[in-house]
Amino acid sequence: MIRTRRARVPYRSAGRAAFPPRRQIGRPLTLIAIRPALRRTARRVLAVAAAATLLASAAVVERPAPAAAAGYTGPHPGTFTGLGFDTCAAPSNEQMNAWLQSPYRAVGIYIGGVNRGCAQANLTKEWVSTQQAAGWRFFPLYVGLQAPCTTYLRRIDPTRAAEQGREAADDAATNAVNLGLAPRSTLILDIEHYEGDAACTAAVDTFASAWTTRLHERGYLSGLYTSVGSYGLRDQVAAYSRPGYARPDLLDFARWDGVQTVSDPAIPETYWAPKRRMKQYLGDHYETWGGVRINIDSNYLDLEQPAYTMAGTAQKRRYGTATGGTSYR
Repeated sequence: MIRTRRARVPYRSAGRAAFPPRRQIGRPLTLIAIRPALRRTARRVLAVAAAATLLASAAVVERPAPAAAAGYTGPHPGTFTGLGFDTCAAPSNEQMNAWLQSPYRAVGIYIGGVNRGCAQANLTKEWVSTQQAAGWRFFPLYVGLQAPCTTYLRRIDPTRAAEQGREAADDAATNAVNLGLAPRSTLILDIEHYEGDAACTAAVDTFASAWTTRLHERGYLSGLYTSVGSYGLRDQVAAYSRPGYARPDLLDFARWDGVQTVSDPAIPETYWAPKRRMKQYLGDHYETWGGVRINIDSNYLDLEQPAYTMAGTAQKRRYGTATGGTSYR
């Protein structure tokens, strides 16, 4: 995905508030508007000062590496509480083996989307199988069309938002199948920072709702990444109980405050609860484990795989209603 901002206060770029991307998506038309460019080279120029400040001020607690779990074959990320990291391109098998010495046991993988920014030479079905057997959990990220009120080259068309949301879900589900990700895995839609009018909000909500509905029809759960301070989070909270809105099963939010928690004053306590949240708590920095240095974002996951039943055409979900697909209770 693309990344988050600093805790409570966004960092500054060119004298304006800037909200860092989840991780990597295609280059926007300008590099200095609402948020930095999504590709690593441009983003690092804008983020380095904020990242350095945060790393200097946040206490980094080194802990023993957790024991590698036995090979896992269930849905991803599944039931998992602990640390995860994501990086633009999937690391090699050798790098992943070295990082078994880290405190991380989940890794974000960018499985597709028209705005995905990095080539994925290592991300194959064989790689997924190998890392799954080593005990890694995945949180699959999909960098699709962005809000129409942004400057990204590939944006949602408000007149086709529902259709485009379904198309994105079909593409993500197909990619997940091709990578060997089990049914009921959660596929996370990366929606970068946007600020716009009601029409922009409506387009994003329509796209996201169609994404969720179609993923359920394809046998997968849906997630959505956004960041504190973005209209994305505000709009998801506002739509949470709206009749007819198929909200995401998992909320992945970013606040770069260095705090490993999924609680946040911007999110009502009962929303995406219990255990339906993950947080990107630190962005764009280097860590070295097992002698291997990688540029990552750090995440804290607190998740429980929801039970589910297959039912008829009209479905009830634990946190709302939707039509078609799987019933998650």
